[in-house]
Amino acid sequence: MEYSENLRIGFKNIMVHKLRSLLTTLGIIFGVGSVISMLSIGEGAKREALEQIKLLGTNNIRINYTPLTGDKAKEDEGKYSAGLSYNDAILIKENLSNVNGVSPIKFVDAPILFGNKESTGRVVGVDNIYASITGFRTQAGRFIAELDIGNANRVCVIGAEVKNELFGYRDPVGRRIKLAAEWFTVIGVMEEKSLKKGKSSVIKLRDINKDVYIPITTALKRFRDGERPKAIDEIAVQVKKADQVVRSADVVNRILERTHNRVKDYEIIIPAELLAQSQRTQKVFNIVMGSIAAISLLVGGIGIMNIMLATVTERTKEIGIRRALGATEQDIMHQFLNETVLISATGGILGIIVGIAMAQGINAFANWETVISFISVAVAFGISALVGIVFGMYPAKKAAQMNPIAALRTE
Repeated sequence: MEYSENLRIGFKNIMVHKLRSLLTTLGIIFGVGSVISMLSIGEGAKREALEQIKLLGTNNIRINYTPLTGDKAKEDEGKYSAGLSYNDAILIKENLSNVNGVSPIKFVDAPILFGNKESTGRVVGVDNIYASITGFRTQAGRFIAELDIGNANRVCVIGAEVKNELFGYRDPVGRRIKLAAEWFTVIGVMEEKSLKKGKSSVIKLRDINKDVYIPITTALKRFRDGERPKAIDEIAVQVKKADQVVRSADVVNRILERTHNRVKDYEIIIPAELLAQSQRTQKVFNIVMGSIAAISLLVGGIGIMNIMLATVTERTKEIGIRRALGATEQDIMHQFLNETVLISATGGILGIIVGIAMAQGINAFANWETVISFISVAVAFGISALVGIVFGMYPAKKAAQMNPIAALRTE
């Protein structure tokens, strides 16, 4: 019997029992759909983490100021620590030889005004190497220069969204905006950065499109903190080689421990380590969720085996007639195996559609970033086809080994 004839007979039998075939495929449909949707969540989280780490830089180290509260504040009350300061950044720069740059960062709480318009942005004091450390570039004009730092000039570089809020389609370069009570001249506009903030974020990032950058010296001079005159909020450090990041972070920690009298009012963040940790967690998530989803495929496979065993019993006389007309055991086995593969493959195709729809629904309604990859679709469909072969093998073998004479006598 030709293979095409086997397929035709198998397809005809499926169409004769449409409802039964559909119910049999439900386990495969939801199993494949679950696998695809779960893997798409994992892939979306991985891609989102990569984008966030790329913004911070894999060669970078971030030191954040963390004010002490509660019992920790009482415990370290007797120790003197001025918190993160401009002097810390200078000290780190002097003691680390394997860095491309060290940039202090200070956030300024000041309204951003142009005429009668007010931006929702945030003022950030940085130095001239901040742009090169972070990989941010200006779209128009220039970034803060070394001369601006030395003279504490009242100049600023605005983010893409701040430019849209205050100036619309007009060119802002050369115009003056008001930060609190101080006038600043716009010398540049930063390029727009795509930043996704989903539920799977591994790092809390601010919207850099809303930043207004001013020289760090200007921020310290004109927006002075009375209690901490040289206070800053962050220090960005870029190491020359990625394999030196962890070692450099240890050196930074030892420097700050001495200058802060072992008061832990700072936090050292290594983006590369966060990425590795996120990937490990995501791998475990994918394995667990994929395994749970695969249970549906197992249940679907058991359902296929159950139905095919019943089908073999129903078609005992048909098997006897085919054997009497010259069909071999292999022909009978292929015939029933083709039916199970057709059922599982059809379920796999419908499951792919369901999985894509589920992934899109999760993205739209649950605010989870989902990415459907070709690999996840191929794996899910391949497993569904494998389920059809594995669970269809026993019924097909049972049909093939049936005694032809006993089969013909069956009523």
